[in-house]
Amino acid sequence: MRFMKWLHPGLHIKRWLFLFGLGMMFSSFGIILTFNYQWLGEVEEWAFRLLYEMTGHYNYTILASLGIFVILVGMVIMGWATRRLIRTMIGVVMPGESGNFSDLIFSKFQLSKGPKVVVIGGGTGLSVMLRGLKSKTYNLTAVVTVADDGGSTGRIREDLDIIAPGDLRNCLVAMADKEGLMEQLFAHRFGGSGDLTGHSFGNLFIAALIEVLGDVEEAMDATSKILRVRGKVIPSSAEKIRLNAKMTDGRIIEGESQIPHAHGRIKSVFTTPEHPKAIQSAVDAIKGADAIVLGPGSLYTSIMPNLCVPDIIGAIRDSKAPKIYICNVMTQKGETDDYTVSDHVKAIHRQAGDKIIDFVIANNGDVDPAVLQRYVAHGSHPVIIDKKEIGETGATLILSDLINKENSATHDTKKLANVLFDLINALRTDLSPELLHYYLKRYTLTHR
Repeated sequence: MRFMKWLHPGLHIKRWLFLFGLGMMFSSFGIILTFNYQWLGEVEEWAFRLLYEMTGHYNYTILASLGIFVILVGMVIMGWATRRLIRTMIGVVMPGESGNFSDLIFSKFQLSKGPKVVVIGGGTGLSVMLRGLKSKTYNLTAVVTVADDGGSTGRIREDLDIIAPGDLRNCLVAMADKEGLMEQLFAHRFGGSGDLTGHSFGNLFIAALIEVLGDVEEAMDATSKILRVRGKVIPSSAEKIRLNAKMTDGRIIEGESQIPHAHGRIKSVFTTPEHPKAIQSAVDAIKGADAIVLGPGSLYTSIMPNLCVPDIIGAIRDSKAPKIYICNVMTQKGETDDYTVSDHVKAIHRQAGDKIIDFVIANNGDVDPAVLQRYVAHGSHPVIIDKKEIGETGATLILSDLINKENSATHDTKKLANVLFDLINALRTDLSPELLHYYLKRYTLTHR
C-alpha cells in the first residue's frame, strides 16, 4: 500500500518510472549489441536443455513463466534501489525528517495544490490563525499591517526609520515549517538596563536584513528561507505609516498605540501619509486569490490599517474571490466596546467604502465562567451575535464553537482552520445555497 502511494495521480512519478524502465530496456539492448547477442541464444539453449532433463519434454509455458519471474525480480530490484536512492536524496535535502517518505511527499504535494488564500490583518490574532492554515495549504499569503508603533517595534521604527517589524515577525514564526527553538529565539526579548532592554531579537533580525538588503520584500524572502516559511509574508506597504483615529466626539488620536487609550468611540481611521503606496506583490496576491480572509485581530489597529492603503482595498473590492471576515471572540477595550458582530462588519464596510464581506465566521461556543470573569475585569465581553443585523449587511453568518478551551477566550487555531477550509472548499465547487447549507450542516449557518 505504501508503494501504491507513489502511483497516485498527479504526483508526476509514474511517467518518470516508465521513462526509467524504458531507459533500462534501451541500455540492455545496447549492451547485448555491444557484447555479442549470441550469448543470449546460448543461455536460452541451456535453459531448454535443463528443462528437458527435468521434465522429459520442452515445456514452453514453464519457460515463459521463468522469464516473467526474472522480469519481476528485476523490477523489484529496480524499485528497491530507486526507493533507497529517493530516501538518501530526501535525507540530504530534508535532514531530520522521519516517518514514511511517501506520506511526507504526498502530504506536501497536496498542500502545494491547495487553494490560494490571502489573509489580511496583523497582531496576535492573525498569527494564531496562520498556525492552523499552514497545515491546509502552502499557497498562503499574509498581508500584514506595518502601522504598529509601540514597544520594541516602535523604538526600532523611530531609530532606524523603517517599517514596523513586529507583526511581520509574528506571522513569519507562525508560518514556519517547524516551530520551536527558532520561535523562542525570534520572540526573545533582551533584559538588562541598556539600549537593548525590551527589544525582540526577531525585530532586530528583520531590521538588520532590511538595512543589509535595502529592500523590505527581499528581507522578508530571506527570513522566510531561514525559517522555512510555508507561504509568503508581505507588508501591505513599504512606507512608514502612522495610524490615526477620528473619534465620534471629533478628537483626532495620533499613533496606533494611543488609540486604545483614547477612551471614546472610534468613527474612522486614516493614515499619514494619507495614501500610502502598496507593495505590488501584495496586490497581485489578492488579485489571484481563491479566498480573501480578514482578521481575526484588533479591528481598528490590525485590520483597518491595511484597508487604508488604496491599492489594497481596490484589489479587494475588484476581486471575485469570496471575502471572509473572522470576528473576534471578545470585544476589545478602547476599540470595540459594546460592539456586536454586525458592528464589526459595518465598520469594515465604512472603511472600505463598499459592502465587501461575503461571509462572517463567529464563535458560538461558551467561554469558561472563570475565564470570562477575568476578561470582564479588564473591560472585555463576548461579542454579541445579532443575526438579523448581520443579514442586513449582506453577509452570510457561519457559527461554530471556535474557543480555545485552555484557560482563554481566544480562537483555537485548528478549529478555526477547519471551519474556514470547509467553507473555502465548498465555495470552490460552486455549490448552490442549498447544497452549501447541506455541506456546512455541522455549522449554524444563516443565509443572507
